[in-house]
Amino acid sequence: MAAQAESKGVNGDFHDGAQRPLPLPASLGAQADRFAARHGLELDACARRVLALSDFAQRVAAQQTAWFLESLQQGRFAGSFDQAWLARELASAIAAPAGAQVKRSLRLLRNRCQLWILWRQLAGASLEEVSAALSLTADRFIEAALGFVEGREIQREGAPQGADSGSAQRLVVLALGKLGAEELNLSSDVDLIFAYPEDGRTPSGLENQQFFLRVGQGLIDLLQSATEDGFVFRVDMRLRPYGASGPLAMSFGAMEQYFESQGRGWERYALVKARVCAGDAARGEELLQLLKPFVYRRYLDFGSVETMRQMKARLLAERHWPDDIKLGPGGIRDAEFAVQVQQLVHGGRCASLQQRGFLPALAELERAGVFDPALATNLGRAYRFLRRAEHGLQGETDRQTHRLPVTDLSRARLSQSMGFSDYAGFLAALGRHRANVESAFERLLGADAPEEEGGLWMAREDLVRLAKAGFQDARTVAGLLGDLAAARERSSVGEESRRRLDEIMPDALQILCRQAQPDRALARLVPIFKAVLRRSSYLALLRENPGALERLVRLAGDSPWVAERLARHPMFLGLLLDEQLEDPLPSRQALAEELEVALDAAGDEEAQLDALREFKEQHVFRVAVAEARSTLPLMHASDYLSWLAEAVLEHGVRLAWQRCAARERGFEDARPFIVVGYGKLGGQELGPASDLDLVFLHDLPRAAARFLHRLVRALLHLLTVRTFAGPLYEIDMRLRPSGNAGPLVSSLAAFKEYQREQAWVWEHQALVRARSVAGDPALRASFEAARREILCQPRSPESLQAEVVAMRRRMAAHHGDGSDLKRGVGGIVDIEFMVQYLVLAWASEHPSLADWSDNVRILEAAGNVGVLPRDDAEGLTRAYLALRGEVHRQAQDMPDWADAGARLAAHGETVAKIWERLFGESRSSDD
Repeated sequence: MAAQAESKGVNGDFHDGAQRPLPLPASLGAQADRFAARHGLELDACARRVLALSDFAQRVAAQQTAWFLESLQQGRFAGSFDQAWLARELASAIAAPAGAQVKRSLRLLRNRCQLWILWRQLAGASLEEVSAALSLTADRFIEAALGFVEGREIQREGAPQGADSGSAQRLVVLALGKLGAEELNLSSDVDLIFAYPEDGRTPSGLENQQFFLRVGQGLIDLLQSATEDGFVFRVDMRLRPYGASGPLAMSFGAMEQYFESQGRGWERYALVKARVCAGDAARGEELLQLLKPFVYRRYLDFGSVETMRQMKARLLAERHWPDDIKLGPGGIRDAEFAVQVQQLVHGGRCASLQQRGFLPALAELERAGVFDPALATNLGRAYRFLRRAEHGLQGETDRQTHRLPVTDLSRARLSQSMGFSDYAGFLAALGRHRANVESAFERLLGADAPEEEGGLWMAREDLVRLAKAGFQDARTVAGLLGDLAAARERSSVGEESRRRLDEIMPDALQILCRQAQPDRALARLVPIFKAVLRRSSYLALLRENPGALERLVRLAGDSPWVAERLARHPMFLGLLLDEQLEDPLPSRQALAEELEVALDAAGDEEAQLDALREFKEQHVFRVAVAEARSTLPLMHASDYLSWLAEAVLEHGVRLAWQRCAARERGFEDARPFIVVGYGKLGGQELGPASDLDLVFLHDLPRAAARFLHRLVRALLHLLTVRTFAGPLYEIDMRLRPSGNAGPLVSSLAAFKEYQREQAWVWEHQALVRARSVAGDPALRASFEAARREILCQPRSPESLQAEVVAMRRRMAAHHGDGSDLKRGVGGIVDIEFMVQYLVLAWASEHPSLADWSDNVRILEAAGNVGVLPRDDAEGLTRAYLALRGEVHRQAQDMPDWADAGARLAAHGETVAKIWERLFGESRSSDD
């Protein structure tokens, strides 16, 4: 049978079951010996092998040395992974009183588990043992994290109840993909769907959907957010109904209705592997039974077959680089598709085929006569080989990669982990297995006719053909293609570039024809191709990475902002590779360290200025692409951009101080100078095109005035000077004491005096969103204390209310755009004014309102302390995030004006009603 383990010796092709490790070569053993010597460790043969083959194992051993030594002494790694031990450790981890402590404990424990399971894999454990251990471990982590988050929300709101049954409700977490099939790999993300049985409310009155939305968000944050200790699991929620734009959690009834009326073929495919991995298991099984008729249909209609044929064509079009063992030809995805399609075709009439796992399903397909024995045997062997290779690749650095290594060290490690004495032997076996998978895949659902040589690129003057292909204005499209062809013929363009462009364009035009607006996408794409015609390496990148080409075409169509930057900075094309865009959100510290390395490598001051700009542009581009692809939520994007600005400012202060201190003695050591961010930077809400509202403060004697003036001028020059790459940031300093008439830099004492004695109410409103972002740590702490003291001063709510409303009237009279997302009625500014009023009016009684500078957390605090009804706080939060999301899209030139207007209409009425309740008058009268 195909599912049975088969082995052909240590250096054979298959290595399907447990295997005997090869003797470790001296070159690899030296890696482990050096590590052991550095850390004073004594290693047995197995420990030496694991540490020689995995940098991740070395990292965990170095970071958690006491646990590592204890585990070695107790022989813990010699046995299968201990789930009972994990259960005890998880119970201890989530018993911590603070969420930050729980996060850290979970991440440290996750790394211990990964090392233990990796140890078993490198020691020759079977694929089944390793995948089952990884999957069950993930289940336990998700269940523990869910229990912690649910407990926290129940303490706040009470347990949610079903409106119909009156019974307590729990979240159901469905796992799909590798986790659903209990086939998780060593560095996999987890595909999840959140559901709950019934609509209803909590004892506090919160709707069940909102309760479970909070639970889901908390669960994702607990598992996915990157800290200095890493993360637990990357969480992918894009397989839920309506994808990334859909609600995070849905009731069973809503989910059933969605799949009955709107479910698509690829969703049937995904749900083949669906399994309850956490939460209410009994109710989760009820949900799976409700969905089964959608997944497995008794009678297969032509539309279903055609949908699967289209899926196959899409997989062929999206094939990545040949060295990718998952997405390349004959890779893991091809093998899985070959099996799952047959499950969908035959599973409705043959219940035994309704298996989640690849190997059990393959065995049943052979037993049912769908696959002949030879095909099933070859597929099973190939799948085992590819999955073990996947573990070998990912176990080296705990990175989610599927590409074959390029360094000699990594190749030697992979060969050793697979039981081969050299890399050539491994590649030969890999090629045979991939050929078997590709053969099975190509026969599936019939052959696909190849595109004729050159396709539309060679027929670019044929207006009829261009129109039939889907272009709206064939004459204009022909002109664009002719313009690119003329640029191709210039004498400055080499023959290699011409050849590579001719290889790329047929595929690019096929992809374009699948876009909603191909004419627009082509108009944005042509300048990019023209910009790289003399740089054949970029054309080679697109030729060798079809996935990157598809992302380029799609992004150019979606965002002229992205397209324009790619044309200006072709080096960003390298960021379109999957692995670089799917990394977890970097921490504030990681960004600072990365910039430190870039500046150290730059050398002189001019090179450092260029390095700063390149660093900033590269990371802003990464955020814009991730937002365009809907892989980076709005709040995370703002965090990323704000941390980026902080890192740039911190290094900018350092560079400016060094330059000025070199000219004036006495300032070499202490740096009592800080940068305070206001507005979007202060509120940690930066967008891709945001400027920076800055105030500079110091704690130096009067005699330092000349030095401080030079320092600020140097810093502003560094931030705003226009090089080839443009300025780092546009800077606005009008919020400093006395505005444009005031000094560029003030002492903290003078700042406090001004705020207490002279500041207008609008300046205190601005202070709500102020935050120290760079400079001397002690002075930053002093500023934060001063800010808190000023915001917590007692104020008359009535007079404050009058001042705030009057200021809003003046702003509305000046701008007068009732449909503007930011300043229109019910827009962003209305929400910001209400938040600022709540802080200034009530922080004297509720100091927690002054803890934060961002609107979302201030609104949460306002709801918690009761100065704003909780429903109003949540309504304003939803409106604020929705409107800010549209502003981000507009900043990237991706506006959908109808959608933006609909969002303002949908949320603006809520915002206006809350304004009226808070201030006693209609906001519309301000227009």
